Amino acid sequence: MRKNWKKYLAFITMLSVVPIIRELFFGVISHHHTPFASTEDILHTGLEVLFMFLMACMFLVLSYFHNLKTSREIQLTQTVSIEALACLAEYRDAETSQHLQRIRKFVEILTRAMLNTPQFKDYLRQRNSYLSDIANASVLHDIGKIAIPDAILLKPDSLTPEEYEAVKQQTLMGCETLGAANRYFKERIGNEGYLALAESIARSHHEKWDGSGYPDGLKGEEIPLAARITAICDVYDAVTSDRVYKKAWSHEKALAMIQESRGVHFDPHITDIFLAKSEEIRAVKNHLTWTALSMFSCAA
Repeated sequence: MRKNWKKYLAFITMLSVVPIIRELFFGVISHHHTPFASTEDILHTGLEVLFMFLMACMFLVLSYFHNLKTSREIQLTQTVSIEALACLAEYRDAETSQHLQRIRKFVEILTRAMLNTPQFKDYLRQRNSYLSDIANASVLHDIGKIAIPDAILLKPDSLTPEEYEAVKQQTLMGCETLGAANRYFKERIGNEGYLALAESIARSHHEKWDGSGYPDGLKGEEIPLAARITAICDVYDAVTSDRVYKKAWSHEKALAMIQESRGVHFDPHITDIFLAKSEEIRAVKNHLTWTALSMFSCAA
């Protein structure tokens, strides 16, 4: 049976899902496909089905918000929906396992430390939910990767100029996707939760302090604070992780690069806080990386 799994999957031409929320029937979601010709077809269709299903579920959950009775239910349902989309973005690239959870933890470490600094404490303390909101929003920074073809996203060689331009579009695509969800929340329930932060992070986390980033060439404090915080966490985790096109850097090499990028790529004050908390960040990195490796070992 296992040896002939592709033969059996070749007969699958339709997948149907019956979405039910609180015992209410919401119709049928169907996906049609011709018989699979190759493993690539199977994987591609799996991604298509997953994307279709998660987007449909998110729409249904959002549509159902007017019937929710408490703010806790609204917050919980919103979080579940958004986390599903974030996991979809992570699913595209197997090399980034646990990347989103590490980013969340790094952001939590930084923002807690920023509460005690003269540059940021007043701003943060005036916004009661900012710390939890930015931690939740940060996992959506790369949601636009959903729209990038696998041939580019998983390419082991250097990207061509045209391919790099395509990758850069993920910031705009992510911003547009989250912006639409944000507007829906505001119109239907008058509460955007952390989606406004997620929208600004998705658009601006590749901006640089000196103005040389993209997509808008923002400079210094023109870059939203949430994007500045997420950017340094994202870069650290990216360079210290194995990817299809590179080997992981050591913690020390990554810190040296971040120090050199102070006031160039990164906000200088946030850089200083990151370096001061680097041992705590390293501990989180190691713990979540080994957790992921253990899970894969058990699955194997």
